[in-house]
Amino acid sequence: MTADTPLLVIEALAHDGRGIARTPDGVVFVSDCLPGQTVRTRLLRRKANFAEACRVELVQAGPDDRAPLCPHQAQCGGCPWQCLARPAQLRWKEQLLRDALQRIGRLTAPPLLPILADPQETHFRNKMEFAFGMASDSGTTDRQDGARLCLGLRQRGGLAVVPVPGCRLLPPETLTVVRSAEELARELSAGDPRLTAHTPAPRPHRGGQGRAGRDRGKGFWRFLTLRRGLAPQCGLTPQEALDRPEDWRIWAVCLTSPGDARQRRVVRTLGERLLARHPHLAGFLHEERQRDDALAQGERRVFRLGADGGEGEEAGLFRLPLGGQWFTLDAASFFQVNTDAAQLLAREVLDQLLPALCGRAADARDLPASGRLLDLYCGVGAPGLLAARHVSETCGLEYDARAVRLARRNAAALGCRGVWQAGDAGKLLSERADAPGSFDAALVDPPRAGMDAVVREHLLRLRPPHILLVSCNPATLARDAACMAQDYEPLAIRPVDLFPHTPHLESVSLWRRR
Repeated sequence: MTADTPLLVIEALAHDGRGIARTPDGVVFVSDCLPGQTVRTRLLRRKANFAEACRVELVQAGPDDRAPLCPHQAQCGGCPWQCLARPAQLRWKEQLLRDALQRIGRLTAPPLLPILADPQETHFRNKMEFAFGMASDSGTTDRQDGARLCLGLRQRGGLAVVPVPGCRLLPPETLTVVRSAEELARELSAGDPRLTAHTPAPRPHRGGQGRAGRDRGKGFWRFLTLRRGLAPQCGLTPQEALDRPEDWRIWAVCLTSPGDARQRRVVRTLGERLLARHPHLAGFLHEERQRDDALAQGERRVFRLGADGGEGEEAGLFRLPLGGQWFTLDAASFFQVNTDAAQLLAREVLDQLLPALCGRAADARDLPASGRLLDLYCGVGAPGLLAARHVSETCGLEYDARAVRLARRNAAALGCRGVWQAGDAGKLLSERADAPGSFDAALVDPPRAGMDAVVREHLLRLRPPHILLVSCNPATLARDAACMAQDYEPLAIRPVDLFPHTPHLESVSLWRRR
């Protein structure tokens, strides 16, 4: 052992998935490590209370180590826990949630229920975002002479792109579209130096103003997002759809930097050729993003193509089953990416919320609807509309106007009554000025950043008897819990694993006003 490559024993996992080693000099966070492993490391940086390092060599395996499921695991950043046995993954997720609630949320005895997880470990995703990059025959690179366009996933710890033809997260027929898109985009871009992969601008230095304009993001091609679902006119019941994955089709969203007329024609040609080559591809959409970042979220829609060549709004719409019902969404809409595990999440939402909201379980369908539900961050209506079918009125608030239009469509299809509004939730709550106690329960399903402080303030002012909180980030759940704990007590907190092989974890928690 040398001073610059110390030998460390990994004792635990951090919330971001890194290993934790404890030394006489303090805690060290080590990337690409699992509990019980002995590893040789290289120090990256030292802070006042901890240090950060990366693994150089695995000296001894841990007790829960296993062989990777995917041939790309060593390079790809998508599944950092893939070499950890599935039961151990679930144990650590429960532990990390408990730790966050106790340490950040200041809950001494959080009422945790056993974790829910679908047993499927491969081919479970209905959505994946593939990044365009520049690669050479010798490996991946951001940009260099001789590099050619490629399509894959981000390399672990960086923005370079790794082709993943053997990825285990999507069905094989979906990966054939990725290979075709890479081949066609490369062919259509040949000879045009502007048609390269987008390189995001470097992040500004902490406390600084960023680098000079010469370092701004460059390139055209950004992402290809693939969604699996069923056509609105498929004719299957939601349960039949879950039982017949062979009937599912694919929608593609190509995200680029803003382009001129010629560049947009290239994207259209790519879409037309992909639709002609793959009968199971039902739609192709082109969106643009101006900002120089690495987000796969469009800011402007250029066109949408259906399998028949049509360009109407319906070309970008499809359906997914959830909780025994159909939900219509746009190919760029947010929806849970693990179809089978999402059914567990939806069931848990109803099992916790409905008895508190209207005094009956979800299967008590013969009783008249009663009560008012506030659905914050409602998206296209899922899972709130599953509960809304059992109440007399719902108020849904969501920032994305496109999602709100679909929420209204889904509400009408399910026979739900209420109002769904688009805009900043905090501002909308302020404008509505609902009286305290006017809602019988609130369903809150925020993004990873958790509830906005203004939204949380208005929610506590409204004083609903119960709050059902769906979280995708234990740390922000714990932060929100600490703010709510003075007025509300947690009755049940259920972890639900929708993201195998990663440290990400969903949870459903019910809170009762004190």
